[in-house]
Amino acid sequence: MTHIDEIKRQTNPFHPYNIMVVVVSLIILAWCWHSTEMSVGAILHGWGNMITYIAGNPEIRDSGFFPPTISSAKILKYLLSMMETVQMAVLALILSVMIAFPASLFASRNTLNIIIPGNHRLAIFLKKGIYIVVRFFANLCRSINEIIWALLFVSAVGLGPMPGILALGIHTSGVLIKLFSEGIETIQQEPIDALTATGAGFIKVICYAVIPQITPFFVSMTLYRLESDVRSATILGFTGAGGIGIFLFDKLRGYENHDVTTILIIIVVTVAVIDRISAAIRNRYT
Repeated sequence: MTHIDEIKRQTNPFHPYNIMVVVVSLIILAWCWHSTEMSVGAILHGWGNMITYIAGNPEIRDSGFFPPTISSAKILKYLLSMMETVQMAVLALILSVMIAFPASLFASRNTLNIIIPGNHRLAIFLKKGIYIVVRFFANLCRSINEIIWALLFVSAVGLGPMPGILALGIHTSGVLIKLFSEGIETIQQEPIDALTATGAGFIKVICYAVIPQITPFFVSMTLYRLESDVRSATILGFTGAGGIGIFLFDKLRGYENHDVTTILIIIVVTVAVIDRISAAIRNRYT
């Protein structure tokens, strides 16, 4: 078989393997759709109820979501609480990066081989043990939702921004350990081998052969988590963990829907601004 024939065989959309993947995917989709009682008809039938809910009951005064509240005093109050939410997200991100970056070096097999060289039994045992422990820690941190972490920390340190920062920091550290470690494991081995051959220690190898390769990826993932943490922080206020979420929960519970709309607009604009700033920073590292 020629090289061209091999390429044609591998790119054939009707290859038995591709057909099998499509069939299995459709079976899983149908099974999940049926088991969860998904229904396009229910969505179309209930669409009017959603519109009615947003518009409000004409018999109940100020029950709709529009127009949003334009009181300058309230807007200022919500803006200040949104600033506190962003501050929570930034501090949580810093905390999570401080945990995730060193931990990711121990959750990647290639950097573990740099830190603990050799193939003797003790080295293999240490590398496997450290790898399993760090991976388990990352799974534990990110598997538990931020709200659960927030409730735990609220019970420990009381109401306010601090439990929200700790909850976001712990959850995000688990996510970043996974992302960072997977990014590290995709780097090229040649610069590492070249620097190791000169007799450089593991710190120099990591600083000059590993970090330069993964910096753009690290920056991108860190900025993505900042955007995600800002969104998550707005909900943590439901647990009393500070930020604009406290006002959002209070207004939803009190059916003050005009204020809810104002708060949501502030959240959307803030996330959009952070997204643009993140994009500008990413462009400098790509």
